[in-house]
Amino acid sequence: MNDLSLREEAGFVGVVRRIEATLNTVLKGIAVTLMWISASLAFISVVLRYLFGSSYGIVEELCRFSIVYAVLLYFGPLITRNAHLAMTIVTDLMPAWFHRYFDLVMTVLLALLLAVLLRAAWGWEAGLYAMNLDTMSGELKAWIPSAALPVGIALALLYTVFRMIYRIAGAPLNANEVSE
Repeated sequence: MNDLSLREEAGFVGVVRRIEATLNTVLKGIAVTLMWISASLAFISVVLRYLFGSSYGIVEELCRFSIVYAVLLYFGPLITRNAHLAMTIVTDLMPAWFHRYFDLVMTVLLALLLAVLLRAAWGWEAGLYAMNLDTMSGELKAWIPSAALPVGIALALLYTVFRMIYRIAGAPLNANEVSE
């Protein structure tokens, strides 16, 4: 890395990078915990069903919902890591400077899309809350598991803003990459 990129990392981009790293650590811990909870509850459910002949719908719902929360909460970090599925046949042919601006435009479009989706998810969530619906087991309010969607989209929008900052500053998306 050259001296300019080191100064950038120490400045505003460095602050954003540290915030992202902290948030990544927190989200990773939450996602792993949720997956552990899902696996544990699934094991308990199997034991209850086959050894004691009883089954609780709420346990099965919590298993599913914890996986959904884990996946949607960790969607955001994939955006700044550039770890999503991508067809790069065209972008691989672009010069680095052009690819940076192309990626910035695409990231702005992603942010706009996520903002629209967040508004829709929030409206859906408000509707579920207002209708006071329950899940299939009747033990849980329907807005609780569906809250994973607006929360996941909001985090994805935040990470999209991180990516825009990196692209505008010419900073690498990952700390291991070289600045442009």
